[in-house]
Amino acid sequence: MREIVKKAGVRLALFLFCAGCVMGLEASAQSSTAKAPASSSAATPDHAGSYYHFMLARRYEELAGIYNRSDYIERAISEYQQAIADDPDSLFLRVQLGELYWRVDRIGDALNEAQYVLKANPNDLDAHRLLGDIYLHSLRENQTQAKQRQNLEKAIHEYEAIIRLAPNDTRSAVLLGRLYGLDNHPEKAEAIFKKILNDHPDSTSALSYLGKLYIDQEQYQQAIQLFQRIPENQRGPSTLAMLGLAYSQTGDYAQAVKNFKAALDADPENVDVRRQYADALMRSGKMDQAREQFEQILKVNPQDGVAYLRLAQLDQTQGHYDAASKDLDQAQKLLPGDLEITYQQALLQNSLGHPDQAVKILQGLLDQTRSANGQYSAGEASNRATFLEHLGMIYRSQGKYDEALNAFRQITTLGKDQAAQGEGLIVETLQLQGQPQKALQEAEQALKKYPQNRSLILLHASLLGDQGHVNEAVQELQNLMKNHQDDTQVQLAIVQVYSQAKRYHEAQNELDQVLAQPSLKPSDREFAEFLLGSVYERQKKYDLAEQQFKKVLQVDPLNSAAFNYLGYMLADRGIQLQQSVEYIKKALQLEPNNGAYLDSLGWAYYKMARYDLALAPLQKAATLLSNDPTVLEHLGHLYLKLGKEKEAAEEWEQALKKWPNSSNGDFDAAQAAKLQKRLSQLEHHLAKDNSKNN
Repeated sequence: MREIVKKAGVRLALFLFCAGCVMGLEASAQSSTAKAPASSSAATPDHAGSYYHFMLARRYEELAGIYNRSDYIERAISEYQQAIADDPDSLFLRVQLGELYWRVDRIGDALNEAQYVLKANPNDLDAHRLLGDIYLHSLRENQTQAKQRQNLEKAIHEYEAIIRLAPNDTRSAVLLGRLYGLDNHPEKAEAIFKKILNDHPDSTSALSYLGKLYIDQEQYQQAIQLFQRIPENQRGPSTLAMLGLAYSQTGDYAQAVKNFKAALDADPENVDVRRQYADALMRSGKMDQAREQFEQILKVNPQDGVAYLRLAQLDQTQGHYDAASKDLDQAQKLLPGDLEITYQQALLQNSLGHPDQAVKILQGLLDQTRSANGQYSAGEASNRATFLEHLGMIYRSQGKYDEALNAFRQITTLGKDQAAQGEGLIVETLQLQGQPQKALQEAEQALKKYPQNRSLILLHASLLGDQGHVNEAVQELQNLMKNHQDDTQVQLAIVQVYSQAKRYHEAQNELDQVLAQPSLKPSDREFAEFLLGSVYERQKKYDLAEQQFKKVLQVDPLNSAAFNYLGYMLADRGIQLQQSVEYIKKALQLEPNNGAYLDSLGWAYYKMARYDLALAPLQKAATLLSNDPTVLEHLGHLYLKLGKEKEAAEEWEQALKKWPNSSNGDFDAAQAAKLQKRLSQLEHHLAKDNSKNN
């Protein structure tokens, strides 16, 4: 039974209770009930008697609230019934009785009273409010999906009626907006929240719920703008946590950390917020602080498997693979059968250089989650797409392109939301396989199916640029920007097209425009700074390039690409070789099986004349990047130094064979001509040796 809420104001002022008063009330009630039974109905309404019994009912409600006695509830109900009997046409009394029924969990009786009133007067606001509250609160209870759906529709119907009858009822309007969101009608929810804010710009609840709606729709910048309109002293833990989430999704981890910390200070026991805070710390490069938060979670609850999972991800990010393996084992003991843990084990095995074991785990996940009828929910389809993507990526890294393409094609069968992603992966794989024309054709066919898909448009433009159609590629990207002049993602894509075409002046001009934007997202700024470093390096402005990459690492100490670029830039010039090796090793600690990083390390050792150390990383790089002419050329140079002239010639032949269809812009016509000359000299030398031996 719900505890009756004590009334305030006039009702309490009407009566002063004491023990004698209570006894008098009971005697009075017995007398009145004897004179006028609840079941009787006066031929002519007895307004005085009805009012008398109504006041007795209110007094019994007050007593029930004070003494928490169920018998007072029953007497209050009896008095309401008698009041109605004296004035059968009073809809007000029936609503009051219905509200009492609802508060004491007699839901069926409450519904009957409210429905009776609405049958007599469809525009009775109080009856609609009563039904709305009943259906709203029923959504919190355990129910079948069908029953939940039915009650949601009924709640929406009642609150729509309330807003129609009381258009200035902000509380009910907010509730209706939330109900629309639950009913998967975000456009209706957005419209009603915007209307509230148009009339009441400072409505904290409307700002909060519209912001949450935007987060659900992944419109994070809009959400941030709304939350910022709420005064700081009115931002509760929930609002602060949502603001932190929005900042995380936009890559502004400094602000995410700030807001998650404030939310946690206000609600220290909230484990979910602490976990989000730790994630933001980890993404902002504050690994030790992130670890402290995860350990704090485990200190309070040593059985928190999710905390062990996040620690495993942190350890893997830092290259602490043994610790990551132990964390995952502990997480799996605590959360047996958890798909995310198994998936992380696959990623760990691949990072450790065990791709076959990773493939086995991913195939097991796909078997485990396969539907007999081929139908999947949105969440199930998303999971399968993730498993298939990483399975294909592993195959691709092994040079097993047919297997990779088969995995990616399965993604395209998972529904519209996943199909475009699968198409893009197919296009990328064909390009890496050395089939640029086929990749371009595949991209064009994909765009016919999904003409508005931004990722496919960006990919198609990149392919055009790689194949020399630079102006056409840039025009396609600029068309994408017509309705979004500040589209940073597209601007950065234009930079890459120009850079690939060696039009560095235009690339730098575009970057200057991007970096001049005052509201540039931190993640976009970091990538733009990285691209600027690469543009400087390609123009042989090495000091400026080094400054840029170091600037990137100050913001993101785990940017493996920046470490690698710094190391390779030094190694290729043959300077500061020991420092070069240290940079590249940091990159490999984060990504130990990255073929480009392995090539950098092998090349640095080659420049140091440590040919014994160079062999293993260069051979592995050539296996992982079998279509990259630069990697094959490097391995050929090493074989030549090791006296393996025949093997050197074979690698150089392969490099020249792969070059025309390669997407590696560093290996150009001049480089190919230079290598061809070296190969011709080597082949001539080998021919002379063969003739001598014969």
